[in-house]
Amino acid sequence: MESIVLICTIIGGIAGLIPIISYRKDHIDKPKEELEFLKIQFMNTRSLSISVSNQLDEYCKKYNTYELIFPGVTIEKYILLLKESQESNLSENLLNDTLKLSLIAPIIASMTKSLENQFNELLKLDGWVKAKMA
Repeated sequence: MESIVLICTIIGGIAGLIPIISYRKDHIDKPKEELEFLKIQFMNTRSLSISVSNQLDEYCKKYNTYELIFPGVTIEKYILLLKESQESNLSENLLNDTLKLSLIAPIIASMTKSLENQFNELLKLDGWVKAKMA
């Protein structure tokens, strides 16, 4: 009888540890894969932003034009906005500071989605500039 109680106690203890380990994995430990994907998306967005601003600058110099790219925004102004964004929102320091934080998976997913949206908009602009330069 005592051996059955001992076995049940051990099984109950193990069963009690499973939710604790699961909670820790989901809410306390940094999600490594998600952080790595965030880092890759950040660097890709940063790289594309720099490339687009350089292409726009080259386009302006080559054709000596500073036409409107968006209503009320010239290409020259947009280049400045891109460079400001690169310094404040896409800097390597910001990435390093962000990776030091204790982020949970939903926040990382939200940040990654925002970067994906920025990347997609930059891709459209990249295509526009390349078409203009062709």
